[in-house]
Amino acid sequence: MNRFRLLTAALCLSVFSASASAQATEPLPDALQQRLLQLSEARQWRHLLHVRDHVFTARTISQNDDDNFFLAEQGKSDFNAEIVAAYRAFLRTGMADNMSAQCHFPARYHWLKQQFPERHFIDQSCSELDEWLAELDAYSLTLIFPASHINSPSSMYGHTLVRMDRKDPRKSKLLSYSVNFAANADPTDNELVFSYKGLAGGYPGVVSVMPYYVKTNEYQHMEYRDVWEYELDFTPAEVRQFARHVWETQDTYFDYYFFDENCSYRLLALLDAASERADLADDFSIKAVPVDTIRSLQKRDLIKRAHYRPSAATSLEYKGQQSSPQVNLAARELVDTEQQIAQLIAGLTPRDQARALELAHAYARYLAIKKKQSSPQLRKRTLAILSARSKIKVSSEFDETPPPPVRDDQGHLTQRARFTAGQSGDDAFAQLSWRIAYHEVMDLPSGFVPGSQIQMGEVDLRYWSDSDELKLQNFRVVDVLSLSHQTFFQKPIAWSVSVGLERFNAPESELYSYLKVGFGRSYLTGLGRFYGLAEGQLLADNQFDEGYQLSFGPRAGWLIQDDQFQHQLELNWQPLATYDNPARRSLSWQLGYRLSDSMQLRAGFERQLMRSQGNNETELSFVWYF
Repeated sequence: MNRFRLLTAALCLSVFSASASAQATEPLPDALQQRLLQLSEARQWRHLLHVRDHVFTARTISQNDDDNFFLAEQGKSDFNAEIVAAYRAFLRTGMADNMSAQCHFPARYHWLKQQFPERHFIDQSCSELDEWLAELDAYSLTLIFPASHINSPSSMYGHTLVRMDRKDPRKSKLLSYSVNFAANADPTDNELVFSYKGLAGGYPGVVSVMPYYVKTNEYQHMEYRDVWEYELDFTPAEVRQFARHVWETQDTYFDYYFFDENCSYRLLALLDAASERADLADDFSIKAVPVDTIRSLQKRDLIKRAHYRPSAATSLEYKGQQSSPQVNLAARELVDTEQQIAQLIAGLTPRDQARALELAHAYARYLAIKKKQSSPQLRKRTLAILSARSKIKVSSEFDETPPPPVRDDQGHLTQRARFTAGQSGDDAFAQLSWRIAYHEVMDLPSGFVPGSQIQMGEVDLRYWSDSDELKLQNFRVVDVLSLSHQTFFQKPIAWSVSVGLERFNAPESELYSYLKVGFGRSYLTGLGRFYGLAEGQLLADNQFDEGYQLSFGPRAGWLIQDDQFQHQLELNWQPLATYDNPARRSLSWQLGYRLSDSMQLRAGFERQLMRSQGNNETELSFVWYF
């Protein structure tokens, strides 16, 4: 599809420029000019151009940042000039195959032709477009939501793409084509650079079309993410218009912003351009969390039904839960050791032998993907396991992996306000907090990955009653905690990273900046989730002897995430400190109670100790998700 830029450049330089002295300079009738002016202000025309009101600049311009996306020189901001240029270009006849504006902008041409049923537009030859549309054979649309993947910064909030399904239900969905929008990132950038550029718009975002099985392999197997499929209520005519619009955008680019102009937002904008009924992207001006974009579709009754596809890792764990300890141990030893297969499964019943071999195969795939390559020894062992399984004619009788009781889009809303009254030492305070996104381990857990926390853009404003002062108590730029627990087959690392500004718990405390990073382990038991991290902290401010303090120590906790009650007890001790010697210790406890799907009541206590001075803080909070 890279031909688009070359052909468009040739088109702009030869066809349109050549005609500028003729048709472009000929004045249009007044009535036609007025009609085009009205149409340039139509919502659907602006959707086709991806025009939005920019919140921070107060400008109304197209979000497409590629000059090749426009026919008029000022088409990015002058929508009347763009529609006039399009109207003139679409009237041209005698064009070479694939060289007309109709071929490069088929969605705009289709819409504009509908607005002038009395005018005879002559369709030009577009063989490449026709072949492409025939190959897609798109009849219906399905929104694909690979769930959040806490161990990948680029996938923390989840992701969305659109699959274009064929009319014949007998044809495999895996062979359908999918539409994806993603940052065209530099492969040499590390995760930290990727995160920064993704937040700052440092990458171009591009629309791409590829077979669905390619993405399925990537998300279900390569990244081990569960997938939800939402069948959309778009008519076949709207689906065809969607495909036309994808054609005219896929070789252009939009500046990519991780927080708002991301994959989910751009796909909503593509859907808006396909249907007069849709105005989905208008719901998102500051942030676009993928799960919220699904809610936007639901609000407009554009989702028919949802289907769940478990990841390979989820299926592996569920099969392990159905098996006895002896079967699980045999399955792991079948892969981790070189003992004879027949010897390892000799003491098992035929059904358990089948289970052990199928589990071993799933475990071998997991190891190959985790290491990003399969060793010759592992490949040889995997083939031997499959051969042994083929000789056992008994079914393993594994149940299908059930969907979660609550879908990701059925959890609490991602913005949060928190109203707190408390006592810190001898001073009373009231605090108002607002978080732009997304989830904390003490939030209502239904619909979210257990043990996961991703908070961005949280501000805590605290009013101290005794001093009659309002202060910024905390500003969390990003706060991530992954407490993925150890299982029999998987041994993930628990980790945390937090960046922002905060104060110690006392009214006279000064604000300091911080960076906190930790790594450790998490274990899930019948009593809850227990975790321990080795955490390093860098604090910077002139209140420290050298302007900053670097410390290191343990962070341990006990977490319960029940639908009705939430509980967290955490100890943080930083005994190893440099550039400012006093060690810091804190013990915190929080208890949450669910009032409704959008409300929670919390109580908390924290004791901080530094320089032999202790401070106790208690609080009661009302939490509202919106």
